[in-house]
Amino acid sequence: MIYYECASGQISKSHEELCGDSVVFSSHHNDVTMVLSDGLGSGVKANILATLTTRMLTCMLDNELPLSEVVKTVTETLPVCKVRGLAYSTFSVAQLFSDGEGRLVEFDSPSAFYFRDRSLTELNWETSSESQKIIKACGLKLRPGDWLAFVSDGVISAGIGGLYPLGWGWDQVAHYLGSHINEQVSAQEVVDSVLDTVSNLYAGPPGDDVTIAIIKVRQKRFLTIFFGPPLDPKDDPFVVEQLMKSEGKRVVCGGTTANIVARHQHKELEVDLETMTEDIPPLGHMEGLDLVTEGVLTMTRLVGMLQTGRNANSQKYAVDSSSTLLRMLEEADSIKILVGQAKNPAHQDPNLPVEIKTELARELQDALIKKNKECKIEYF
Repeated sequence: MIYYECASGQISKSHEELCGDSVVFSSHHNDVTMVLSDGLGSGVKANILATLTTRMLTCMLDNELPLSEVVKTVTETLPVCKVRGLAYSTFSVAQLFSDGEGRLVEFDSPSAFYFRDRSLTELNWETSSESQKIIKACGLKLRPGDWLAFVSDGVISAGIGGLYPLGWGWDQVAHYLGSHINEQVSAQEVVDSVLDTVSNLYAGPPGDDVTIAIIKVRQKRFLTIFFGPPLDPKDDPFVVEQLMKSEGKRVVCGGTTANIVARHQHKELEVDLETMTEDIPPLGHMEGLDLVTEGVLTMTRLVGMLQTGRNANSQKYAVDSSSTLLRMLEEADSIKILVGQAKNPAHQDPNLPVEIKTELARELQDALIKKNKECKIEYF
């Protein structure tokens, strides 16, 4: 299944608290809409204009109005500065669907960058006129490995008067992007790299608002977690089967749970004592599984890390079970948690109305949804 990994970043113009650009991603059933708008000028006024433009476009597209009608409505609505003869805001729109079909529309903004097999690929733009404004549009058939990038003028003009007398320029930005994208790098890593380079080219606070949006096209990543024994032992074979036939990576949390899987899969469970810490029991290994951990202690620490904003980078070199599972969760797009509801007296607080595993699973789900992950819980 095609998946669109999206990321963006901004830097406000020198001496301005608000960025005069606005960028919005909206997703629905694996379809993604991206809107980037650059407001005329900078500061509060530009921010209001850009935000108004992105919200108008996103709201209408989310209500499934045809893209052509949406663009026509917005271009008729956007006023033109009488002094400069320029529109008060420009925009780029990308509508991308789960079957790989895509549509790009641009009005007076830097042209999108499209890469296939790490090579810059020309887009077949068609032009039309809406309310005396020239609109560019093109269709796409995307596949895993493709990349799309959208930037505001502040990226193109970086370094103007310095290292690049006329600014970094579209071609140089394209060359930079092409040399930094690959299968292993994330969309956010590319965004961060571009922002760092832009900051260096400006040699200080930028002379224009800077915005970049990156979309990486790849296969969707799945992860299934089996957490705790089922309430009825007769369900053990069924839940193990659900785990082992699940797509993507498979994780088992809990010693008793791991033994259930080992017994029904006729596999050996090995424990890696070198991964033990003062707080968390060691990792385990079993053929057919990507990770085996202890249960409640590991999950409690994991939820705590997510709730306090810890991420994979902060735990990059940690080998404990919670950090390892955190990295796997950040890589995944769709997570399913199979929660066994058998009560463990050692973990049950008599003051709580629910079993602690159930509560931990709900907290994990909430934390993952806040990170824009799909997360579904099934109870047994």
